[in-house]
Amino acid sequence: MSLSKHDNPGNSKKGVESKSPEKQTQKVTGGMSLLAEVSTLAWNLVIPIVGGVMLGHYLDNRNDSGVTWSLSLLVLGVIISFTNLYNLYIEQGQKKLDKKQITNEDEKAHAQEE
Repeated sequence: MSLSKHDNPGNSKKGVESKSPEKQTQKVTGGMSLLAEVSTLAWNLVIPIVGGVMLGHYLDNRNDSGVTWSLSLLVLGVIISFTNLYNLYIEQGQKKLDKKQITNEDEKAHAQEE
């Protein structure tokens, strides 16, 4: 019966311990970056819609105008949310283009050095 490297009693390193500290830091940083992006996206979508409905409800109750303000500000909140979403999309695309351009420039500079 042969032991695989995972069954070897001398091989006591776990998956987390065998990774270098740099890779662990990159993984944590990448996770936090993703969390930040998701929360930014959520807040940019939620706040205008919910805020518009709440402000509209307040104005409707104050002016006895039915649901006119609520619906109007709901539509305005949705428009603002989609505008924010579009701006975030454009911003992310620009970051990717900038990163690709820097990488290409580095590769060209490295090729010229050789």
